[in-house]
Amino acid sequence: MWGALIGAGGASAFMLVNGAALGSPWTWIVVAGWVCAIVVFVWVVLIRPRSFEQLEPPSKQASTIYLVSVAAMIVLIVGGARLLASLDRSELTVAWVVCVVGAHFVPFARAFGRAMFRVMGWGILVIGIAGLAGGFAASAVAAVAGVAAGLWMFAVMVTDAVGRPLVNGRRPDSTVPRAPR
Repeated sequence: MWGALIGAGGASAFMLVNGAALGSPWTWIVVAGWVCAIVVFVWVVLIRPRSFEQLEPPSKQASTIYLVSVAAMIVLIVGGARLLASLDRSELTVAWVVCVVGAHFVPFARAFGRAMFRVMGWGILVIGIAGLAGGFAASAVAAVAGVAAGLWMFAVMVTDAVGRPLVNGRRPDSTVPRAPR
């Protein structure tokens, strides 16, 4: 549950901060999209009754992967932002952040046995790469990538909550019985 709330916070930040950078009327269109995403997220993830598989506590290796991934993300965000500023391309920073945030999710799939992280991570990374590439032509493309990353995060979390096959990962060595369907 905490992970979903943290994810919703990150997705919201991506959408609202970058939507504001797009200017009117796009700011309000993004806000309306965010309101819709939040309403669906709250209903599907927080309110709607659903069954959960009993999860094992994360292994020490998973905790290490998590800590290394988050630390690397922070270093890469700061380092990349400084590099882009030194190249006079600060407008691309958001697309860089999208890339790094996406990449930081990918190892979580194996560490926590949740395919959702692979789907979320690779999707965000592709959005970030498109934002970087397009941002060289038009700086608004980088901001659009930020909004798109937030929407993708909400979509993956909601899809996971409704139990689509896209996100039904388990650790191969799991000894915990599956929840009844």
